[in-house]
Amino acid sequence: MERTFSPMIRQYSAIDGLQKAYTLVYAMEVEGTQGCRLTLCRLGSRQRVDSQYVAAAPEFCYRILRYLCENGVQPEIWQDVVTELTAVDPAGGKGGAWCEQ
Repeated sequence: MERTFSPMIRQYSAIDGLQKAYTLVYAMEVEGTQGCRLTLCRLGSRQRVDSQYVAAAPEFCYRILRYLCENGVQPEIWQDVVTELTAVDPAGGKGGAWCEQ
């Protein structure tokens, strides 16, 4: 039985003169047993939708998604954050901050 992973949502309120109200939706689709597609969608002010494939087990990908949501990572930089967290060390080490030990 395939596990369902719920999207995570963060809402930001309007702050007069500083920001307009918007919502970030962090979602994940499982693509096989060792890959997922992460999607970050901003609704409201400056709408944007981006996706990125991550070659990792679904549970691990969902932890990445949770990290992005809990830290309010924005669409302009989220793919760089995911790449940094999952990068493999070219010298043969485990690499990225989240590479499983």
